[in-house]
Amino acid sequence: MKDDLPVWMRRITRASFFFLSLGCIGWALRPEWKPIFGGFLIGVIGGLLGYWHLAWKVSAVAARAASGSRIRSGFGFITRAAIGLLAAVVSVRMLAFNVVATAAGLIALPLATLVLGLFTIRRLGGRSEDERGEKR
Repeated sequence: MKDDLPVWMRRITRASFFFLSLGCIGWALRPEWKPIFGGFLIGVIGGLLGYWHLAWKVSAVAARAASGSRIRSGFGFITRAAIGLLAAVVSVRMLAFNVVATAAGLIALPLATLVLGLFTIRRLGGRSEDERGEKR
């Protein structure tokens, strides 16, 4: 279980780069849709930052639990919500992008995580392995 987090971080980071490249290609092909693609790109970047923060918090909480420390801390929901809100404010107020596209970008990575997790459970019978075939 301990080795699964870096694997998931790589997979979701790759998925976010895929979404970012789709947004850039869409922006290049349809420059008149700049507010939509720009909002989506800002949302994906904000979602990726929130995802990295969650992964860091999970590692920190797991390390404290393994060491027997009694310090209680959550998984940083308020911080991740603030990152999402900051992405929306920057996207809409400062750059005049579409708020719905920004929300879609923020939701893209959690949905990608869900879909990848369901495929992993179905394909591998519940165990997750590194897709590059690295040996443990």
